[in-house]
Amino acid sequence: MSPSRLRSFLVALVSIFLSLLVSCQAEPDETGGETHFLRRCVSSRDCGGGVLDCLCGVCSVACDEQAACSPFAASQCTTLAGASCDQAKPVNACGVACAKDADCLVVSADHHCEGGLCQTGPKQNGTGGTSGTGGASNPDPASGGYAGATDSCERGQVSANEVLLVGDSFFAQNHQTTGFLEARARESGALGAGDRYRDSSRLTNNALALLGEGLLNEYTSAVLESPVQVVILNGGGADVLLGSCEMVNDQCALLTNAAQALGRLLSTMASDGVTGVVFVGYPDPQSEAVRAKMDALRPMLEAACAASEVPCSWLDLRPIFAGNYDTYIQADGMNPTPQGAEATANAIWATMVESCLAQ
Repeated sequence: MSPSRLRSFLVALVSIFLSLLVSCQAEPDETGGETHFLRRCVSSRDCGGGVLDCLCGVCSVACDEQAACSPFAASQCTTLAGASCDQAKPVNACGVACAKDADCLVVSADHHCEGGLCQTGPKQNGTGGTSGTGGASNPDPASGGYAGATDSCERGQVSANEVLLVGDSFFAQNHQTTGFLEARARESGALGAGDRYRDSSRLTNNALALLGEGLLNEYTSAVLESPVQVVILNGGGADVLLGSCEMVNDQCALLTNAAQALGRLLSTMASDGVTGVVFVGYPDPQSEAVRAKMDALRPMLEAACAASEVPCSWLDLRPIFAGNYDTYIQADGMNPTPQGAEATANAIWATMVESCLAQ
């Protein structure tokens, strides 16, 4: 073989070797790691043969400190409990606590809340967690909606134009939450390809009580254009950002006025025939001064939602944003990034599914 042909042969051989090497390195590991995190299990063989073990019936990692849980989104080193645990020997492992299915969207769209812990896999009969699917993201062709939607949920009763978003800059800065929410609804079959929800949120004149009840004005202006059945609502941020309290507590006029204004707004919606509301509670503001006021206002708003004449579902975004503020919140410390807007939309849609709103 001539020297030139030998060189060509060696170059080709090296190229093939490098191609195979890159191919092998790029092959994803689908048997372990985060794809199995908090999956229900019987033995560690169910956890993919990777770093995860079957602990108290879920695939997780034992921990003595929080650092062991850093590879898993929003997880905390916690003590697991349940029928699958040896009660005499508490197990410390990485988990994600929850109160409802929507809290588990921070892990994945397939996880649900069961016994206070986010898990994936079929729910056990008689265990904790809310009914419905919450975080399910895969459309179920048989039901025409998200997997697990309740059979009693009536479909096609609300048109896209009868769903209204009302709020402040958390929604209005780029309106991306509405876009992501529409995408979830289209994936489920609840929204047609050319249909849109109405978004009346705006950047100014958007407080609950301060400077003229701007959120009430957003809502009433929209209703004058056409009827509304479902409202996605957030509010109170402008009040705590622009107003002040001599003492930050439930006696502060700024906060009581905002809570009372929400009550009036919900009462107006009930009189107008609105059939359901989702109130979206903010993640923690990053300013300590603003956060203190929001911490005092939040339970007052939640109480107004609970007392509403129109069914009002309270959605607390803090569990969704926990551990993700660096990527979910903009530099202003309050408004969502595109990733935060998508996480917000996923949580709203999960709540709408659970509450059978606009399905």
